Amino acid sequence: MPETLPKADPRRIARFLREVGEIGADPRGGWSRLAFGPEEREAHAVFERWVTDLGLTSSTDAIGNTLGELAGNTPGSALLVGSHLDTVPRGGGFDGVAGVAAALEVARLLIESGGLNRTYRAVVFSGEEGARFGAPCIGSRIATGAFTTDTLSTLTDREGCSVLERAAEVGLRPTNAAEAVWSQGSVSAFLELHIEQGRVLEARGRTLGVVDAIAGSTRVELAFSGNADHSGATPMLLRHDALVGASELVVEAERRASSHRTAVATVGDLEVVPGSFTTVPGEARLSLDVRDVDSERQRELAEELLDGAGRIAARRGLELSAVLVSDQSPVVLHKPVREQLARAAHERDVPFCVLPSGATHDTAHVAKAAPAGMVFVPSRQGVSHAPDEWSSVEDIARGVEVMAAALRALDEQEGP
Repeated sequence: MPETLPKADPRRIARFLREVGEIGADPRGGWSRLAFGPEEREAHAVFERWVTDLGLTSSTDAIGNTLGELAGNTPGSALLVGSHLDTVPRGGGFDGVAGVAAALEVARLLIESGGLNRTYRAVVFSGEEGARFGAPCIGSRIATGAFTTDTLSTLTDREGCSVLERAAEVGLRPTNAAEAVWSQGSVSAFLELHIEQGRVLEARGRTLGVVDAIAGSTRVELAFSGNADHSGATPMLLRHDALVGASELVVEAERRASSHRTAVATVGDLEVVPGSFTTVPGEARLSLDVRDVDSERQRELAEELLDGAGRIAARRGLELSAVLVSDQSPVVLHKPVREQLARAAHERDVPFCVLPSGATHDTAHVAKAAPAGMVFVPSRQGVSHAPDEWSSVEDIARGVEVMAAALRALDEQEGP
């Protein structure tokens, strides 16, 4: 096996980004390739074509995770690199896609340098974004056994359709999701490259970030219910305005989260019923997403905000309902994998720093079943989940070279 790896090609990375970017362009701006929608599957088909062109063996499991395999020289567990191709509504062109482009380019570097002892797999997980069904990382949670077919039947979109139904509509076999679960010990390590979706790397002038921990997330759907009265005939003191109650909680979430250094709280969706100029809002439904790298503080903040919502509702004569959508603990990524990534960056004179991820990723779920590591590349001005999202393909290429070198080192380690 050659001692040095080839250089990554930014032009190939850019070409993959362009090809995927032709799918799901939203007329309002950005891209909408929603989880378990036809656009997501079309993007997976582009990945399959690239995998085939590289000479890898492609396959798709029952829940829609797509893999490209480069057979190793010895049997046993595999080394994986991957990400996702779905987006939030009107999302950007780099979130997830950059990591899939990296997985393909890592494959090319390994092929041209003689491969690995272990099998290498480039993987695209389905349904990473939680925007459509409330719960993120569905494909990776199925693969690692955290979700089951029963889970898929309980997660629904705004139209009331479940993941089970939507996945079947696009030709998948979600009732056979158990077939997609990885067998114990089948993965020796997993790596993911992702855009940072923040400003730390750009502010510090670093090309790469080695992630040490991924924040947990508690997601709740709440509904304040009051009276839908006439906006002109109902005096202010006699109103039970659901939107005013919800708005008070939004401000409370900002205030409480701001008092903790690593905590964030977001109301990203707010629906007013009946939504009329001349009607006092009778109902206000909202989503609440609380995150932190400290699991105790994450849950405490979520509970404080739920208690606060109850007090707001009681004071304003409103009814309150709350449904827990998902609750994910923070994850500390595996130190030996982090050390290999840091060593590879240092040896290649790639400026890097160690930092946590406030956003959740498939890596957080894979890390519960196998050693996992993650690298970030800078996001221009920290923009993400928006049409202006942008990262340098040259930075992605440097990340590819670091990951490929780390994989070579991990491949040489003893283990299953």
